[in-house]
Amino acid sequence: MIKFFGLDRQYQSLKEEILDATDQVLKTGLVLDGPFTKKFETAIALRTHRTYAIAVNSCTQALIFAQQCTNNQRKTLIPSISFIATLNSVLMTGNTPVFCNTDDQGLIDLESLDMNLNDAGIDTVMYVNLFGNVVDYDRFTTQTQFFNKDIFVIEDAAQSFGASYKGIPSGKLGTISCLSFDPTKNLPNYGSGGMLLTDDYQIYDKLRNLRDNGKYSQHELLGTNSKMSETDCASMLVKLKYFDSWQRRREDIAEYYTRELNNLVETPSVEHNVNHAWHKYVIKFFARNSLKEHLEKNNIETKIHYSQPLFDSNLGFSYVNSVKQLYRESSKFCMECLSLPIYPELTDAEVEKIVSVIENFNT
Repeated sequence: MIKFFGLDRQYQSLKEEILDATDQVLKTGLVLDGPFTKKFETAIALRTHRTYAIAVNSCTQALIFAQQCTNNQRKTLIPSISFIATLNSVLMTGNTPVFCNTDDQGLIDLESLDMNLNDAGIDTVMYVNLFGNVVDYDRFTTQTQFFNKDIFVIEDAAQSFGASYKGIPSGKLGTISCLSFDPTKNLPNYGSGGMLLTDDYQIYDKLRNLRDNGKYSQHELLGTNSKMSETDCASMLVKLKYFDSWQRRREDIAEYYTRELNNLVETPSVEHNVNHAWHKYVIKFFARNSLKEHLEKNNIETKIHYSQPLFDSNLGFSYVNSVKQLYRESSKFCMECLSLPIYPELTDAEVEKIVSVIENFNT
């Protein structure tokens, strides 16, 4: 079986270093709020050209904190395709989600963005760098600032650590950026984990209080307990040493897929200013379900990301009738998309087999 994720293979290659790093933490007895957390935050801040970084227990929590920094009871524009956490974070903070159409890559649709921004109540946009891709950020900011000079931009970069736009790293492209270190991500933890990034001290101060029960405000501000452990951060520092080589391998696999599959299925496209992180390699095919079954019969595991737009979820029920027809591109994407395995530990033979099996389906 060619599995969709390769975390077990990654552990085998790093086992001794991971166990050594974990031992360094545990023998001190300091398992929270220690030097490894600070080192990890500093390392991520440097890589993303940010002033402040705050490690939290998940990207979902990071998105919720980011929404809390906008002040409640606001309208937040979000794309119609993303993981459910994007929508959850808006609803859980009392803000109102407004759905935006997506383009043929599942990114926020810049062609129709003006129509949404014309809504006078929208003062926050949370865009998603889906699958590791990045929007045309210059065009995005030109459009958003035309309608509201003070608009609050949240970069949902859960899937795009390692990506960049015109050399600017994902994690820098917003008022606040949110990263994920979920086990499925390009920089994967063995549990959960996330990060908030900003250059604004007032936002940073609020975020660190939200993470730690208002500790830095002498508990005048509300907060919760949301942290990565010292062992998590120590392990992530080990992995960060290998991250660039892992990314190069992902790029090689993506290039091979695109070259070999381009005439068989619809392959992902990347704007010339974007360096894609290739968190997922998502093809589109009109007979997606049949192709998925064919791959499974040949012992190749695939996934569907995502099976329905956010406005079709139970949480988005009140929007279905008003946007379903308007945002048909999002619905079409969800009916045709299929994610192929793409991780550094895949062998050349396995990648070639995946391509060969798809070729056989089309003959």
